[in-house]
Amino acid sequence: MKTPNLFSFATSELSQDAFICWFLSWADPAYEQSDSSLHKCSIEFLRKIFKKHSLVAPVNISKIEVTKQDKNIDVLCVINEQHAILIEDKTWSKQHSDQLNRYKSEIKSRGYTEDNILPIYYKTEEQSDLSEVLKNGYAPVLRSDILAVLTQYKGTNEVLLNYREYLEGRQQRIESFKTLPIKDWHWDSWVGFYQYLQTKLQNGNWDYVANPSGGFLGFWWSWNFDKDCDHYLQLELEKLCFKIWVGDNWDKRKTRNYWHELITDCAANLGTDLTVSKPPRFGNGSFMTVCIASNEYRITDEYGVIDLVKTINMLKDAEKIIKHASLLYNKAFKTDSQRLAFSV
Repeated sequence: MKTPNLFSFATSELSQDAFICWFLSWADPAYEQSDSSLHKCSIEFLRKIFKKHSLVAPVNISKIEVTKQDKNIDVLCVINEQHAILIEDKTWSKQHSDQLNRYKSEIKSRGYTEDNILPIYYKTEEQSDLSEVLKNGYAPVLRSDILAVLTQYKGTNEVLLNYREYLEGRQQRIESFKTLPIKDWHWDSWVGFYQYLQTKLQNGNWDYVANPSGGFLGFWWSWNFDKDCDHYLQLELEKLCFKIWVGDNWDKRKTRNYWHELITDCAANLGTDLTVSKPPRFGNGSFMTVCIASNEYRITDEYGVIDLVKTINMLKDAEKIIKHASLLYNKAFKTDSQRLAFSV
């Protein structure tokens, strides 16, 4: 019989902090006889943390000290008075205000060496870009990592089982894009889809984009990093857009019209399955949509479920179009003087 899940209600980061502290505490040998499977599971979690830092966990754990919110550090776990595991716990939020660096500095000030500090970024919800996390020396422990450990538990402890069930439910919602008809996709379906695209396209980022119309969850990729007039692709949920960014010193209307014609010509001449058209209205700002895909870029089967292989091929057609346009653009404006003459 299905029962209420504690973690459907205890969704805050403070609640998750408490679970992490509780779970790590089970690695203490004093609790082995109380629930040997939970003790082993906790030990396995510690091993994963050490492995994330290319280290081997101590064979014998004689002492474990776990504290939370010590100098704003979410969880601090000290093993054998030697190894300091520093955990920054995030659910829906992400790192900010140089907090990752500050917490490491705090632990160093207590006499721990760099080799004995294991910073962990514990993230149970999705985050598009982890580059800053890695830059600060933190090893990401994601929901899939956590579930890989928790699924090894064979006991009946309701706290652990509730937490595992909650994370499994979140995983199923994120992966729903694979099985739901596209007309039934929800926010988590789109997040899962965008994450999948990051992997398959080996490119891109996603996030919520606010605008006067209410905002949307967007995915953008294939940037060309032109310092004056950049061009890239963007998904605005069901809409596939060809976008440009125009520097302040450039004539935005002139540049927008040029890129609209260029993308339209490239799409027609390359012979791809993707067709493009003019957006419902042209903007006149720094970021502008110059063309949109006329056909649905998400290819589906007879049941309305996405065909991921064909969809990726459609998006790669979009990449071909914008890359060819970029080639023609760079060929037409080889010198700074030519670009300057065009921009005014």
